[in-house]
Amino acid sequence: MKPERIKALIDLMAESDLSELSLCEGDAQLRLLREPVQVANRVNPAVATAQTTPAARPVSAAQASTTAAVQQTQACASLYGVLHLTPAPDQPPFVEIGTSVEVGQTLAVVEAMKMFHPVQAEAAGVVRAILVANGEEVQACQALFSIA
Repeated sequence: MKPERIKALIDLMAESDLSELSLCEGDAQLRLLREPVQVANRVNPAVATAQTTPAARPVSAAQASTTAAVQQTQACASLYGVLHLTPAPDQPPFVEIGTSVEVGQTLAVVEAMKMFHPVQAEAAGVVRAILVANGEEVQACQALFSIA
């Protein structure tokens, strides 16, 4: 089995919620398993209970809106492929720096195995940075856009 085929299967599995994938082609066998993700609290419980937290300070409405405005999210590639910032070579880009976007709006597409997968905004805001150039290869989970 070719390494490109294995990589494509790994990327497809990463997109889905499958926990196991088995494939037999000729005399080649492939089995992919996803281990459950466990977030372990590595803080010693005895130390954690002994720690004190500072008293919360009241936050003014102006500070709250400034803090909210500074929070940025990143739109990431869902799989490995080639990034296309335009719907077609002769058309304008989906978004540019400074463009206001809504949740679910298409920002770009990733081409993988002759299929085009949209990269969509997961939060509303303004595109602050485009982190990858048009036509570049991108990795799964690579940050592509910064949205604030």
